[in-house]
Amino acid sequence: MPSHPGVLIRDVLYIKATSITPLTTKMQITDEREADFIFEITEENGKVYLLHIEFQVTNDPNMPYRMLRYWVFITETYKKPVKQCLFYVGKELLKMSNKISATEISYEYEIIDFRDIDCNTFLNSNNPKAIVISILCDYKGRDVTIFIREILERIRSTVKEETLRSKYIRQLEVLSRLRGIEDKFCEEVDNMAIVLDIEGDYRFRQGREKGLKEGIAQGLIEGIELALDIRFGNISLAVRDKIRTINDINKLEQIKDSIKKAGNLEEFKTIAGIAE
Repeated sequence: MPSHPGVLIRDVLYIKATSITPLTTKMQITDEREADFIFEITEENGKVYLLHIEFQVTNDPNMPYRMLRYWVFITETYKKPVKQCLFYVGKELLKMSNKISATEISYEYEIIDFRDIDCNTFLNSNNPKAIVISILCDYKGRDVTIFIREILERIRSTVKEETLRSKYIRQLEVLSRLRGIEDKFCEEVDNMAIVLDIEGDYRFRQGREKGLKEGIAQGLIEGIELALDIRFGNISLAVRDKIRTINDINKLEQIKDSIKKAGNLEEFKTIAGIAE
């Protein structure tokens, strides 16, 4: 998922904030919950509240109940008003509800499908973190291949330092999987004259092609760590260390698949079999 929610706060939610303060996302009340992002927002008009942002890659029919539990935990922990927004970035069409309507309770939160966001909102930015997000958005009728070229050109023109540029291209590769265009993306990276340390930054892809087991394992580990950072935010050093000690490619593939199945970091660690 996008790792720079400040761009979304400003350019998608249109919040005019004078300060945005990240808060801890782990809450231990009756059971442990870890939200994607929680911020204390102070708007220009002086209004102060908490903004809870979640990213979701699958249509979870229980999502409204998960979001309600988050609301209860956050409200009880911080004793402040809470605004919630779920960003959907999955391959399938959005089918989830954003409300609970019952005799006893009425609850609702904002839900935004990235496919409904104009890609130009981010593509025209000079901030590479924003440009990366554009690959998840509405292409506005562009051919996919042409659009990928536009994104890569924007990264090349805005990021001059090679290592940093490689980092953003790795992020784009991970996000391209959420739109089912990874093959086209990798093909365009190869076709374009973008200076990259191929052996260092694309060890997994290059290693698979060369049949090097070590390259595949290392590439998988890098891809897993990047996907975890995007999906769940910064992960603990203990989790990283456990993943980095695994050399079995089948096990790494299983861990990679667990990221898609898990609703939060704790579920991922359980499904992947790497609980701390």
